[in-house]
Amino acid sequence: MKKILLVSGCSFTDKNFISDHHPEMNTDWRKWPEILAKKLDMDLINVAKCGAGNEYIYSSLVDKIITTDNIGLIISAWSQVHRKDWKKKNKWFNNAETCNHSSFTDMEPWIDKSLRYFYSLQEVCKSKKIPYKAFCMLHPFRGYTWNKRLNKLVTENRKELLQYIHNSPYFNKIDDSFIGWPGDPDLGGFSIKGDILLGYGQESYQYAISERDNHPNAKGQLKIAEFIYEQL
Repeated sequence: MKKILLVSGCSFTDKNFISDHHPEMNTDWRKWPEILAKKLDMDLINVAKCGAGNEYIYSSLVDKIITTDNIGLIISAWSQVHRKDWKKKNKWFNNAETCNHSSFTDMEPWIDKSLRYFYSLQEVCKSKKIPYKAFCMLHPFRGYTWNKRLNKLVTENRKELLQYIHNSPYFNKIDDSFIGWPGDPDLGGFSIKGDILLGYGQESYQYAISERDNHPNAKGQLKIAEFIYEQL
């Protein structure tokens, strides 16, 4: 029996992703978890969900951990810290634009919440003796070039928010299972979208669906899979 690769994340990882910008486009190309599972000769359970935040990613993985045998590797592809998830009548909902309704002066509680999830999942996997890897698929709080107001707020507060992450008691508790920790080059890390696929400030769209939709195309999904495979 093959071991199971268990993965969760947001739209960059969701096998059922449909482009909001190009709804007519066929986007059923293989996503990185499927490509990676084949490389590792593992069966795949992918519980990623478009628009998901880190509460959903954490919860969906823990729920599977306690109900699934034969897990060989868990990968969490973390999203932006501000995203809000909630569950109602056994169905998950999310708001990927929560910070449209608050200012970036209120980002610290969102950062704290995600850091708790990062550390907690790491420790759950350790306690279960399950191999685990994590990375920031999206930068924790950057990536709002489509929204001038939010992009301005990020630019003005970026150094302070990075310093807040660096000063967190969780900062040095995250171990090397987290690839590219803490998700920003100024702190010695990276995010997959911003630093591997696009590059903030010097966007290259060869791995994206289009200039309007920077979700990974088939070539981008392959690049993610190959990059993560090299880090294992």
